[in-house]
Amino acid sequence: MIDNYAMVECVSKSACGSCASADNCGNSAIAKAFPTRVHQLQVKLTEAVEVGDNVELALNAKNMLQSAVIVYLLPLGMLIIGAALGKVVTAQGIAGEWVIALSTLTGLALGFLTVRRFTGYFSRHARYRPKMLAKQ
Repeated sequence: MIDNYAMVECVSKSACGSCASADNCGNSAIAKAFPTRVHQLQVKLTEAVEVGDNVELALNAKNMLQSAVIVYLLPLGMLIIGAALGKVVTAQGIAGEWVIALSTLTGLALGFLTVRRFTGYFSRHARYRPKMLAKQ
């Protein structure tokens, strides 16, 4: 614990496997094959906690939606723009069909790089970090 902040471990589990049909479901079998992931987050404390305590965290829904749109739609949009630019160049007769593939991959790569830049922005601003609601 440093300056009212603590490192909190969050375990990511698949929702698959928690319903009544989990034993007979193929999706549940696939979910069990992959290990659960542990994420460490720095969270500002609202009350005193000790190592091993469980805490309830919350994220702002608007910020979650905004982040999801950026992470999923930005690379897809850049991929489509890259493909369209490649198609325009090809339609002009300047280059062959390979330009479409190259520009599509370039657009996708630029989309991922842009997302990476946004990730750095999000990690530096407190409003995008989880907040402690209560100790359980």
